[in-house]
Amino acid sequence: MAIENGNYIKLSYTGSVNGVPFDATGVDEAKKAGIFRENAMYGPVVVKVGVGRVLPGVDEDLVGKEIGREYTVVVPAAKAFGEHKKADMKAIDKKTLPQKVSVLDCVTVEGREGIVVNKVGGRYLVDFNHPLAGQAVSYVYKIEALVEDPIEMLAGTIRLFTGREMKVCNVPKDFVSIEIPPMMAMYNQNWTMTEYLITQEAFGLFPEIAAVKFVETFTRPHPKIDGEVEEGGAVPG
Repeated sequence: MAIENGNYIKLSYTGSVNGVPFDATGVDEAKKAGIFRENAMYGPVVVKVGVGRVLPGVDEDLVGKEIGREYTVVVPAAKAFGEHKKADMKAIDKKTLPQKVSVLDCVTVEGREGIVVNKVGGRYLVDFNHPLAGQAVSYVYKIEALVEDPIEMLAGTIRLFTGREMKVCNVPKDFVSIEIPPMMAMYNQNWTMTEYLITQEAFGLFPEIAAVKFVETFTRPHPKIDGEVEEGGAVPG
């Protein structure tokens, strides 16, 4: 079957610029390209087609494609990470930066992340454009499967939004529960908005439910007993 807007799919891909990979869903591909990250999540991602869950140029290209086939698309900058804008290059007084920095360092200023590209006197020129702004990117992708189970759809969407696996349950049928890691709001500064988006996704996927519940469980720490050996430790002689 040909993929249509609104379909949920499992998508594998490798993105590159001038033949150099910068992103991959596969472990082997990431390791081969030297972009593997130990704490990153790998494997096909669940994507709803046509709603901007991937780059616009890739999203558009998915429509009409077949499951199980490999495709290549070259995405112009305007439909990838955007054009490089001079307005997003700012001269920042070094006194306003939170730390001592050098050229090519990443900095955060007023909630925006940028890269220091030059220093003139007591001011740093910071580029707040995306690192790949202004460049065409190439994607090799494969639609692994069509996703039809709403629980898998929601769980996959949560993983895409948060980069974390969370258990989704629809028993009983009048609500959906989502198990979230403790202190999620502390580790995700945008959690309130993300929580809202997840809720709206759940209501769309489960029209019969009356509520969405986020379950955050804190486990009581076990008190340390005198003489107890720490894991991996040894009793002194």
